[in-house]
Amino acid sequence: MAQAGMLLLALYLLAGLFAPFLAPYSPYAQDLRSAYVPPLAGLSLRGPQGEFGLYVSPVFRHPLEGIQINWEEKHPIRLFVRGDSWQWLGIRGDLHLFGVDGPARLYLLGTDEQGRDLFSRILYGIPISLTIGLVAVGIGLLFGAPIGALSAYFGGRLDLLVQRGVDVMLAFPGILLAIVLVAILGPGLTNAMIAVGIAAIPIYARLVRGVVLSLKALDYVEAARALGASHRRILLRHLLPNALGPILIQSSLQMAIAILFAAGLGFLGLGARPPEPEWGLMLARGREYLAVAPHVATFPGLAIMGLVLAFNLLGDGLRDALDPRSR
Repeated sequence: MAQAGMLLLALYLLAGLFAPFLAPYSPYAQDLRSAYVPPLAGLSLRGPQGEFGLYVSPVFRHPLEGIQINWEEKHPIRLFVRGDSWQWLGIRGDLHLFGVDGPARLYLLGTDEQGRDLFSRILYGIPISLTIGLVAVGIGLLFGAPIGALSAYFGGRLDLLVQRGVDVMLAFPGILLAIVLVAILGPGLTNAMIAVGIAAIPIYARLVRGVVLSLKALDYVEAARALGASHRRILLRHLLPNALGPILIQSSLQMAIAILFAAGLGFLGLGARPPEPEWGLMLARGREYLAVAPHVATFPGLAIMGLVLAFNLLGDGLRDALDPRSR
């Protein structure tokens, strides 16, 4: 299962890294005449002369008659075609993995309410979701781990004061705390990442505190203290490195939680702002058109589920691998 999670995560990473090349169209390109086009509309396996192959016919939505397909026109689907220009990681280009040789368009996952290609938008949403997870986990780890380590190591009133503050933060459900923080900071993708990261601080603080409490009474820590090692050296050289296992496991699981929280904030209109291809925002917009075009909400939801599942499987695998009791 851990290998399955790693494979699924690798597919997401590759798709996000090569999103402009894999996406046939710009995620922001609108065509109102192609709104709510269902997945694979106009696709056929025979050409105009009856030959086998992949062909697509022009598709558009009539205001009164709904989806219309001009089956008299059929255009071949080609690999490595020139299309919309893109700029990604300092590289400019217009080459795409596949495209249509003609005026028609192939919509693998259909289009949204503004005629934008859902497949392209989901691909461009992968880096956004991964960035949200990394930034949120980084904030939680950067502040939560030192707080928990110092609280456990020095103990006394410092530990009492810090842990009561952590208890107050843990008393709020994580998503509720993130909503409160976004309400204070203001809506937006950056503020959503900060809010989700702050909501993760007490989780890391409590985790690291428990690990350091169990380690600081061991003989090798007493020996380091007897040899005159400073508090800083004991924390950084002897205690925190031995807490990396639980921290690594929690971080992989926290990535999934952060992505879910960010998607929830986007769904509530507190995260990314239109027209960003953020999955939670896409899910919120698709909810309004479930009766007309259920695919608009279905595919972003499946993308979220797949990425969260990958991190959960990876976290479970790391826990089994790093926990000596499971060997």
